[in-house]
Amino acid sequence: MRKFLPLAVILAVFSLSQATFAVDAADPPSSFGMPISAAVIVSFKDSSAVFKPDADQATRLADANGAALVTIRGRTSTNKPSAKDESLALSRALSARSYLIARGVSPLKVVINFASAADFISDNSTPEGRQENQRVEVEMVFVSPLTN
Repeated sequence: MRKFLPLAVILAVFSLSQATFAVDAADPPSSFGMPISAAVIVSFKDSSAVFKPDADQATRLADANGAALVTIRGRTSTNKPSAKDESLALSRALSARSYLIARGVSPLKVVINFASAADFISDNSTPEGRQENQRVEVEMVFVSPLTN
């Protein structure tokens, strides 16, 4: 079983190594700025794992090629976790991953996270809220060079 480091750990390690570089001004390696994050949220139909971003979302997802790290979080709108819904959340995340890889994003940059009955962004008691909670969040982390 593979284990992945949480994004916070990766960014903390990156920040520590960046601070080390900034202190050693006599022999600075290529310096980089702070990470910048951008996210795209794509909703799914009930029980579907078909990743279909609209035109605006697809345009923003094209930027993932230039990201240093892409985290994909698959979610469902169920109120109680179950094996079926965990599988659906994973399938949604994997569907988004496949979409990005098919468009040139390196699979080495992509981290998957999934959970059912968790991380609601809207009121789950309404049909509109459940629709928003049935989603994949694609977070892209970019690191730009420092300018002098």
